[in-house]
Amino acid sequence: MSEESNELDPGSLSGRYARQVVYRNIGPDGQRRLAEGRVVLIGCGGLGSMLANIMVRAGVGYLRIVDRDLTELDNLQRQVLFDEQDVAAGRLKADAARAKLSAINSNVTVETVVADVDAENVERLIEGADVVLDGTDNLATRYLVNDAAVKHGTPWVYAGVVADYGSVMPILPGETACLRCIFAEPPAPEETETCATVGVLASAVATVASLEALEAMKILIGRRDALSRKLVSIDVWSGRLDALDAGADRRAPDCPCCVQRRFEFLTG
Repeated sequence: MSEESNELDPGSLSGRYARQVVYRNIGPDGQRRLAEGRVVLIGCGGLGSMLANIMVRAGVGYLRIVDRDLTELDNLQRQVLFDEQDVAAGRLKADAARAKLSAINSNVTVETVVADVDAENVERLIEGADVVLDGTDNLATRYLVNDAAVKHGTPWVYAGVVADYGSVMPILPGETACLRCIFAEPPAPEETETCATVGVLASAVATVASLEALEAMKILIGRRDALSRKLVSIDVWSGRLDALDAGADRRAPDCPCCVQRRFEFLTG
């Protein structure tokens, strides 16, 4: 096989993804499935920029990024796709991310949508996705995504990070607990810590994003049997890791979303 054909075949043992292809749980077939995968990323801040970086380098075929924010100086401490030139130019995160990601891997189709995610557009934004990734920084959007994903049977991976800790949970509608099975109602805003109020460590962002990306890759290559099916929480400062079962047995029998299918956040 020529060098050119190696590059065109994502499952090649000597191409761009060679070190990933030889990994026993991916292999050539898994890599080809990644190349066929469609990912929607909601948010391109700390978690989102790290997720986009990992997924594009891993060889996912299509990535849609939804974000409305401009790059700012305090992003650079943890948001790996942006630099001082982006800040000086006042670039949108979506535009800056697309430029960086296309330079990293031109074989990946990167689409960007500059928009707030709301009840009117969330279903359209996740349409066609094989998996939806949580790169958001607010609970309201996560509950919207949960409603839309469960309604349409779309796998998604919940994640959040603040200060030195964060959580990750893959959600397979109909197979695992959904977000509302575990957290029935969002807490009041005044009860929620944010990066603006308590800070955030880049190492915590990187750790949580890496765990989230790995769960997404399992879904994309068809290895649902390997999913954690747990709410994994990690404190990078202390090194403590906890895991709460989030599989089928944790589905709340009266969950308004995945059992009763009321989708209250989509209807306002």
